[in-house]
This record gives sequence, structure tokens and C-alpha cells, in this order.
Amino acid sequence: MPVKRLHLTGIFFAKKSVQNSIIYRYIVPLPTQKESILDNIKHSGINNKWLFAIVVFVCIIGLGCSENGPHRNIREGSVKYKITYLKTEKESPIIGLLPSTIVMRFNHDKVLLEMEGWLGIFRSAFVKNGDDEVYTLLKILSKKYIYISEPNEGYYGMRKPDNLQVDFDDETKQIIGFNCNHAKISVGDSVSFDVFYTTDLKIKNATANTPLDMIPGMLMDFQLEMNGIPMHLEAIEFINEKVQNSIFDIPNGYERVERSQMDEIFNGIGK
Repeated sequence: MPVKRLHLTGIFFAKKSVQNSIIYRYIVPLPTQKESILDNIKHSGINNKWLFAIVVFVCIIGLGCSENGPHRNIREGSVKYKITYLKTEKESPIIGLLPSTIVMRFNHDKVLLEMEGWLGIFRSAFVKNGDDEVYTLLKILSKKYIYISEPNEGYYGMRKPDNLQVDFDDETKQIIGFNCNHAKISVGDSVSFDVFYTTDLKIKNATANTPLDMIPGMLMDFQLEMNGIPMHLEAIEFINEKVQNSIFDIPNGYERVERSQMDEIFNGIGK
């Protein structure tokens, strides 16, 4: 749940005098643009022995109530997305084997988008290892395949339509605690959908190699087509964790195939 900023006008401070049984109350106004909090405390009459405690308290308030404290300048972690398929199993039988979630792991300029279904028998992953290496992994039973994309080709199976247009606006909302901006995507006159993205996650070229590479941030709510299957993805969980660079390296034991071979393999799944 997002943390809202508290708007304080002052700090209430109380002290009891044992000798006189009098309670002294101090209200220290928080500073305006032209004042400093130290000046306000000085003029309030509080002696120095309480000064340090008050300053520490103010610092805690300032840090703890920041709107985006936990979600700023994050460079590594994982985001889980809920998948809603926009075709039926009758239209595309492979959907019955596909998962209901997909996980994106990232570390600065590296991204791994992984989906696993059919009780682990089927697994595919789209990997960006820095700016120069992009490849797709596919595992079916004991068979393992890898397709390495050509320069500027992008992820396998994610073709960018020629007539795709994007319109940015001022609409915003929060998704799993992140501030997100809005854009409207149009493909010709027949297809349009909303996209929400965040710049709180500091991923270099987060949308590179996807059809939405013009979006300047991490996609949090969007539509995508993978190998002819349209789907809607919505971020449902962020995992703040260390992500080792080694997971983005090409693994051993995968057979390298050409694009036409990968097409045949994907088209044969579920038939």
C-alpha cells in the first residue's frame, strides 16, 4: 500500500517541571521557504538538551513519510505480471499450456522475461544481456533451444506493427506502489489500448527489443503479442532482491537454431 506524505505544520513538545508541577508546551512550526527549522526551534525557547532529539525526530518524519521512499532509484529486482490472454483456447490451443503469470528480472541494463507452464515442462525466456546481446530460450520436455536475434531485430516473436502510434498524456496512477504515467497506443484504426509505465525503476532501455520501445520507462500495465498470441499484462508484485548478472548469460546445453526452425517448433506446440 502506498505511503502518503504527512503535511505537518509544527511539532508539539511537552516537558514537566518537577518543582513547579507545571507542564511546558512548545509548538515548533515547521519552516517555510524563507526560514530554517533551527531558527524556529531557537525562537521557541527550547533549551539545547532537547534540540538533538527534535532534529532527529524531524528527520525520521521526513524519511518515513516520503511518497516514494521504498521505490526510488531501484536498479535490480523482479516484477511479476498477471497474464490475461486475448484469444480463446479454441482459437489458439497453445494457450492451454501457457502460464497465468510471467516474471521479469532486471539488473540495470539487463532484462530476463520468463514464463513457465505445463508443470514446468514448457519454459520460454526472452533475454537482453546489456545493449548488444538479445536471445530467446525455449525448453520443451528435455529439448532446449536458443535463438540469438540479429542486430535491431528485438525479441523473437514480438513484431512491431508498422502503423503503431503512441500518444502521451498527463494521466497517472499507482501500480504496486509505483507512480505510473499513461500513454494510449493505437495500431491503425481498429486496435487501441492503454499503457502505464514507471520511471521509478532505473532500468536502462527497459522497453528495448519490444514493440513498445518508444515508452520511456518500465511497463507496468500493457498489451503485447507474443508469437501471434495477444495478451494483457498487469504488474501484481514487486520483489526487491539481488539479481546476479550470471542469469543473463547464455546457458549451456541449448541447441542454437535459426529463426525458421524456431517458428516450426513454436507452431508445433499444442498440436
